[in-house]
Amino acid sequence: MSANPIPYPQAAQLGSGIDTPRPVIDSALVPLVDSFPLTEELDIDFLRGVADGVGDNAFVYNADVILQSNPHLKHEEHYILGPDGNTIVLSVFAPKESTSAALPALYHIHGGGMVSGDRFTAVTELMDLLKGIECVVVSVDYRLAPETRAPGGAEDCYTGLVWMSESAASLGIDPAEIVVWGVSGGAALAAVVCLMARDRNSPTIPIKAQMLLSPMLDDRCKSLSDQQFEHGVPWCGVTNRMAWEHVLGEDRGSDKITPYQSPSRATDLSNLPPTYIDTAECEVFRDPAITYATNMWRSGSTCELHVWPGAFHLFDGMDNPDVPLIRAAIVAKHTWLKRIMVSK
Repeated sequence: MSANPIPYPQAAQLGSGIDTPRPVIDSALVPLVDSFPLTEELDIDFLRGVADGVGDNAFVYNADVILQSNPHLKHEEHYILGPDGNTIVLSVFAPKESTSAALPALYHIHGGGMVSGDRFTAVTELMDLLKGIECVVVSVDYRLAPETRAPGGAEDCYTGLVWMSESAASLGIDPAEIVVWGVSGGAALAAVVCLMARDRNSPTIPIKAQMLLSPMLDDRCKSLSDQQFEHGVPWCGVTNRMAWEHVLGEDRGSDKITPYQSPSRATDLSNLPPTYIDTAECEVFRDPAITYATNMWRSGSTCELHVWPGAFHLFDGMDNPDVPLIRAAIVAKHTWLKRIMVSK
């Protein structure tokens, strides 16, 4: 059972402690929710231990594991100078035998609430999603909070993106075919990176598209979905506020926060690359994601938006063909990526 004070399935049924009307979790997903390892109180050491492959509930991610699952790929590490004199490490996964000297590429910004994870986190699942799409994947290590407050992590990710575009020829990448990708906290950074690229006119060749999955966009944490899922679901309102406080400190929720720290603060979402946003119906990120997509449309940008009914945060992190909702979400992502990265 979950270590949460309100067991997840009970919360899914609006059990004790849940007093706000809200959508219920799909019955097929309830067993997955109950096995979720996170508690409501954010424990950074635990999160970082999971990311590093420590403990019984660890998901082991490193270059060797990724290559074992993808023997057609090779891996290289690159070290570049960061914005504050820090060192940024990037991993490049590319086909051993490429059919083109300039392939499409995906720039991966890992999840982990901006407080945990590294450049290998969830790359194995990403590679599964990219099957049938010949491309290069570049994944960046960025500085984490609370040791580095926002926008430090975003500046690292932006620096890596500019390097990737400027090094396209040596990396075997077409700089006009770069998709920026982020999940959860990484999606917040992906959104910020695309705002920076637009505002700074760099890279000089525009980003082709961005994919924001269950994006952590709004530090204010006051939307309807924040209120509905204050308790009883993975990465609930309690967890989310604690993460944002690590990322922003005491300024969280105040007028001091800029769009480069929390992308929902942006009032102009024009001239952004074509975007895919998806979110779960039963998660705190739902309404900020919908609002971000709406503001993109209002500003003249284009966005494909999916809200998965009865789903919880990162419900489709691993494919499960026996659960139709998970399969549908995976297929939708793959279809969009294939359309963007294969069709010119």
